[in-house]
Amino acid sequence: MKILQLCLSPGVGGLELYVLRSAIALQQRQIETLLVVRPDSLLQQRAEAAQLRVVTLACRSYRLPLITARRLAQIIDREAIDILHLHWGKDLLLAVLAKRLALRPLKLIYTRQMMLTRPKKDIYHQFIYRHVDRFLTITRQLQQLAQAYLPLPPQAVQQLYYGVSQPTKLSEAQRQQLRQQLGARHRTTLLIGLVGRMERNKGQHLFIEAIEQLVQEGQPVHATLIGPAMNLAYQQQLQQQSQRGQLSSCITLFGSHPNPIELMAAFDVVVLTSEMETFGLVLIEAMRAGVAVIGTHAGGVPEIIDDGVTGLLFTPNDVGQLTAQLRRLLDDPPLRQQIAAAGQAKADAEFAEPLHYERLLNHYRQLLADG
Repeated sequence: MKILQLCLSPGVGGLELYVLRSAIALQQRQIETLLVVRPDSLLQQRAEAAQLRVVTLACRSYRLPLITARRLAQIIDREAIDILHLHWGKDLLLAVLAKRLALRPLKLIYTRQMMLTRPKKDIYHQFIYRHVDRFLTITRQLQQLAQAYLPLPPQAVQQLYYGVSQPTKLSEAQRQQLRQQLGARHRTTLLIGLVGRMERNKGQHLFIEAIEQLVQEGQPVHATLIGPAMNLAYQQQLQQQSQRGQLSSCITLFGSHPNPIELMAAFDVVVLTSEMETFGLVLIEAMRAGVAVIGTHAGGVPEIIDDGVTGLLFTPNDVGQLTAQLRRLLDDPPLRQQIAAAGQAKADAEFAEPLHYERLLNHYRQLLADG
């Protein structure tokens, strides 16, 4: 079995990091894997640093990428690829054309990580999806939408949750040292984290408003926001918000971190405030680290959080409800510990990385067995 992982995205967010982790995991399982990426991309740099087999491919036009598709087909034939697995939506037409141009039989898998918002059953999409052998979705909600919106047989659309690696176990001394680095000056400080790109739809401004209310009530909290700034104006807004009144000593804008899951164990609570999140990977990372979580009641988040059991939910954009849920966990340490333990048990059972890749390999094997 030889797998080609295709991702020509220029970015390096959750989608691209999943592609990288998948290639590494397959290689560790002795599956021959080739990663095809955009030249000079961050994904190329990280893949080469991980000593993966990498080929670069530039695509000047995504409207009709015939030349690039021919090059990709040549790679498929030269490398004797059995399965092409794509991840970035803009690569879909390219992958389909390459499949048609390749001389060898090829199975095509598309992992969809973004929400579907409308039906796609016109002639163009009928042509495209006729060549997709397996359509993987990262939530049940997305699976149902794909079955309703896309011209695919229902059995071709399968749900496969993300998997998250087991975080490194920290000693209490290591945890306290990390908490200090993240802004918690005292052992009694309740450290609350939010991890994600700093852009308006991720809701960092709502998080700061909730923290401001808690600080005014005298709660011993410190909030740390981790993630790259994607918009200068929004970053400046967050900086101004975090300097109001007593907040300047209670909020840390930490910036980017190459591996946020290694920070999770330092927090008492981790919050996701996105208006709409297809999945919510950071919640699972926190749950696997044994940390209580709060997330928005939208997208795929309710599939992760069983409200009141493995975490707490709040209505998107409702600062008052977010504040109340935070207060609930801060005022009731036994509830916080109970939710953290239940969340960790669920994440370990349903979202462990080895389980994810075993399921992915089963999809590969089934496709090849079907001929």
